[in-house]
Amino acid sequence: MPRKERIIEIETLRGIAFAAVVLQHSIAHYSLVPQAGLQDGVVLAILLMLAKFAVPLFIFITGMVLFYNTGESFHYGSFMRKRVMDVIVPYVVWSLLYFMLTPQNWTGFGWQQIPDLGLKLITGKMASHFWYIIMLIQFYLFFPLFLRVVRYVFHRYQAKGQMIALLLSGGLFLILANQLRSIAAWMERLQIPVLTDAFTTYADRNFIYFFFYFVLGAAAGLSVQRWKEWVVRLRWIYWLVFMTLGLRFIYLLMLEFQKPEGIQIRFYTVSLIRPDMILFLVASIMVMYQLASKLQHSSALYWLGWIGGMSYGGYLMHMLVLRYSYIPDEWFYAAWGWNPVVRMIVTWITALLVSCVLTWLISRLKWGKWIVGAVPKHTQASKVIKPASN
Repeated sequence: MPRKERIIEIETLRGIAFAAVVLQHSIAHYSLVPQAGLQDGVVLAILLMLAKFAVPLFIFITGMVLFYNTGESFHYGSFMRKRVMDVIVPYVVWSLLYFMLTPQNWTGFGWQQIPDLGLKLITGKMASHFWYIIMLIQFYLFFPLFLRVVRYVFHRYQAKGQMIALLLSGGLFLILANQLRSIAAWMERLQIPVLTDAFTTYADRNFIYFFFYFVLGAAAGLSVQRWKEWVVRLRWIYWLVFMTLGLRFIYLLMLEFQKPEGIQIRFYTVSLIRPDMILFLVASIMVMYQLASKLQHSSALYWLGWIGGMSYGGYLMHMLVLRYSYIPDEWFYAAWGWNPVVRMIVTWITALLVSCVLTWLISRLKWGKWIVGAVPKHTQASKVIKPASN
């Protein structure tokens, strides 16, 4: 079977998504600094909403790439073996590293704590951003089910029927998000081992609450040319949704900041799992795809593509890099009287670049793949993908 051409926008999208992830976590830190006032909170809220698409876009990319590259003959063993080597092993390595670099984890640590350590590995609790890796692994584990259902719809129905199926799955997704608390209360009463925890304590990393982004990516991967046509055709609609809901969420955050005891910059209102946020995020994915397409003839394409190629290793280490990036902020930036937003931007860019450079350096080592996953030799395709037949 001839190797398919790379979708040129993918690495650019990965680069945009990873930059947005680091930005979100930088914002979370600087929203809590004592110098941050209401005016800083407004700017941080705007930047946060512009970066909120990060994880859904990563899931969309995963679905698009998997369905685009998977041929008619699918071997689950080979598929999972590659994911274990490229995704799970680096995740375990970095989980243990985060554990060792957190002094309080060693206080009173003994063999009796091994089960708790194992639970943290399985649930992604070793570091705050590892929830995404656990959710991603679930998509890999259940990929054969997604593959069978999506391909059945794709082969059974024409374009109109496929669109109806996609809209119905989107409707189901919105219902699930709207009933999040009711589902959690119901599962709490049932007390089913593993399942109850999956819909209560660990609902934020349950792949079911993120499945539509994966299915949307699958639809795009199975018919790339049609997806691109829809991105162009619907641009006025999704841009309107993106701007309208984005402004609405910024307004809601402004209300959340104002507490009786004073201004407190918090972002609880913009949880990923809520119906209006889902509409905003789907629109954001399409906005970012259009942006990536527009960048095809720009010098930014190379750099975003390079960042995208480093994104997995960078994602694993970026919270640790951020932790040390706060040291010069505390020593110099704050002492120099810099605005919290400026300090945040400097720290964000520093952590983003350091994470990518470290990933690239480690990937050059013989055993680097076990630490940062597979890093592509070329982050951009030399040719734009040809139109796919329907």
